[in-house]
Amino acid sequence: MAEKKEKEAVQAKVGKDHMELSFGPRWTYISCVRGFVAHFFAIGLEDKIHAERISLAVSELLENAVKYSSGPDTTVSASILGKHNKVVARVENQSTAEHIKELQGEIKGICQKNPEEAYMAKLMEAANRTDGKSQLGLARIRYETGAVLTVSINGDRVHVEATFPLVSNAEEATT
Repeated sequence: MAEKKEKEAVQAKVGKDHMELSFGPRWTYISCVRGFVAHFFAIGLEDKIHAERISLAVSELLENAVKYSSGPDTTVSASILGKHNKVVARVENQSTAEHIKELQGEIKGICQKNPEEAYMAKLMEAANRTDGKSQLGLARIRYETGAVLTVSINGDRVHVEATFPLVSNAEEATT
């Protein structure tokens, strides 16, 4: 019963908070956006741990968007969906067919394994790479934040979402 009341309290506290930023795909903006997202969610959720996890994921998604962008803009948005006890962060950019196919394969491969297994496999791959790329970002998001990753494509527009539960799995199991 206490867990149900806590879940209801979370729902009452968070509403329809939403943020969206658009900018040219530049590396120099990523740390600024990460800081803004962390502060936005620290206020909106009143929970620094969730805020840091969300900002880490947004930062990793933005790094991918900037790295593989073929267009003039990148958009990041995030919403607190209190009714559903979750936060959805989304990064959108334009990319090439080759990079889109690679991204879809990466997300599929990462999501087929449990988060720790996928992250450890990516760490091993990174240790053996000679091209200077780590390719750890997406696996890191799942492992360190518990987010569910999805990708959708509309022409050459890529939309990658990270969805974060606001109630832990242990709490959900008891309600």
